[in-house]
Amino acid sequence: MPLEHLLVVRHGQTEANEKGIEAGPLDYPLTKKGRKEVRFISKMLSKVEIKAVYSSPVFRAVQTAEILARPHELKVNTLEDLTEVKIKPEFVGKKGRHHILESPEAFLETCDELEKRITRAIGVIKAKERGNVIVVSHGDVITTMLEGVVERRMDAKRYYVMHAEPASLSIVEMRTRPFLIEYNYRWKMLSGL
Repeated sequence: MPLEHLLVVRHGQTEANEKGIEAGPLDYPLTKKGRKEVRFISKMLSKVEIKAVYSSPVFRAVQTAEILARPHELKVNTLEDLTEVKIKPEFVGKKGRHHILESPEAFLETCDELEKRITRAIGVIKAKERGNVIVVSHGDVITTMLEGVVERRMDAKRYYVMHAEPASLSIVEMRTRPFLIEYNYRWKMLSGL
């Protein structure tokens, strides 16, 4: 049986998330709300056969992964390549996360470098695992990972691999810029896993 599904989860809420702080590699634990939200996802995924759980080594991600792994009695495997996007030390721990992430001079790695390390992480998981695997990481890493799924480029042609399923719900929250907060949700979504 090959690797079937990657169930990608962002770490639960931390105090840094609440306050708009760029946490980077700092060890912020999950808040009470963050633990509650992750336990909800864990309960949903407890009905799914999970073969492995992988996580960024950053504490908030490992803490999230441990909650998700518990019902399956699995050990959490950490992969350095799943860690948060690398930013310059002078920006770590500072308020204004969204402003920081819109400043190209804040980063220690390019988008291409980030994409390569995520591709490498998925390659490691794909080579070792079968069935359904939970992957816990960070917002920017997950966004980059999903961008690689949404659009593929072959030669000079582009094609898109995401499409809305019949009777599915997608939600775009309109703020200063659009945020996709739900894509292709179906009420029997987990029944096929």
